Amino acid sequence: MNSNRFFSYLIILSLLLTGCITEYNAILPENDRIILFVDGSIIENTDATFHISQSFSLNVDTVTKIPEESFINNANLVIIGSNGYKSLAAINKGKGVYQISVGELKDDVEYGIQIEYEGDIYQSALSKPLYTPEIDSISWSQPEAEGQVFFHVSTHDNTGRAKFFMWNYTEDWEIKAVYPTIIFYNPNHREQLQEPFYLDDSMPYYYCWKKNLSDKSLLASTESLSENRIVDELLYERDSGDDRFSMLYCLTVNQRAISKGAYEYYQSIKKMNEETGGLFTPQPTEITGNITCITDPSKKIMGFIETSKNISQKRIFVDPVQLIRQAVYLYCDPLYNVYEPPPPILRLPKPDEYDYYYGIGYRPSILDIGLYGEGAIIPSEWAFARCTDCRAAGGTKDKPDFWPSWNY
Repeated sequence: MNSNRFFSYLIILSLLLTGCITEYNAILPENDRIILFVDGSIIENTDATFHISQSFSLNVDTVTKIPEESFINNANLVIIGSNGYKSLAAINKGKGVYQISVGELKDDVEYGIQIEYEGDIYQSALSKPLYTPEIDSISWSQPEAEGQVFFHVSTHDNTGRAKFFMWNYTEDWEIKAVYPTIIFYNPNHREQLQEPFYLDDSMPYYYCWKKNLSDKSLLASTESLSENRIVDELLYERDSGDDRFSMLYCLTVNQRAISKGAYEYYQSIKKMNEETGGLFTPQPTEITGNITCITDPSKKIMGFIETSKNISQKRIFVDPVQLIRQAVYLYCDPLYNVYEPPPPILRLPKPDEYDYYYGIGYRPSILDIGLYGEGAIIPSEWAFARCTDCRAAGGTKDKPDFWPSWNY
């Protein structure tokens, strides 16, 4: 079948709990009209974030980035209440992102959002703020030595008000370079008539951190259970040999109680994402959410907006000594300096060889103070950048503000 006869729509569902964006591909007939997508939640005492975008046409056989024109940046979004409340307009942050400050929410008032866009008014169904119970525990297990590591979440609600749950998570972990390097090379120094090598005893690129935001939400319900309790619901699993567990690892889980309607909506989205093209796959035209165009009901919009009193969060750390994992070998065999004493200096016969090392990905790794004479700053060995600079291994120097100081 000619793919040009179809539109492939990218549904942007940005999950507020972690700020991540989940992509869902849905194929619709060519004559289907543009669909608007709205995502976000009204949460008490937060800067609530909403995303507004529209469907776009692309060749389903081609992988492409999200076009800028799919983001809606000229809408007017406000929060409304059943008591006549109307907030100030949300601030557009670009790329279809709107932010609005939410204060205290009244328990007996229903809230929703109203969007004005191109002469039409869209409004979500109003709902009272939902209370989210505390997370009972986050746990992990490694059933087999050197095997997968599984992470679980448990919660309950004695009041019986919360029966449907959504979780998202953030992973943070520490990595370090193989060599605690103190000697560095600046290829621009020679042009500035400076020595190309310099020292920094702080080892600035020895420690780094990585971060990963969940790209999907976990949903669960206690509706069919005899007790309103969820025990050890699987969040995800990771390979124990992953660099996540080479040093300290942290998992932060966010939990939100949702309504039955939201639960069914996100379950349909999940099914559509996993089974697109199947005989019983729900089509985007069938997944409407709780937002409608009140000025023109024929216009299509997808999204589910709810109001929450709070979000529950819990965090755990995993130390590598707690796991059984194979030693991970990184090829970091050194490249020895081609120069023999006396030491090469700025005006050495072949200074471009240092630039060559640098250009093919090597960095100074070891300094032997006595090899080239007293006071000479010359590396005795070179190694791949990922072995000397944690940033080259995908890390950043953005240390999480909650990272324990005792780890150093």
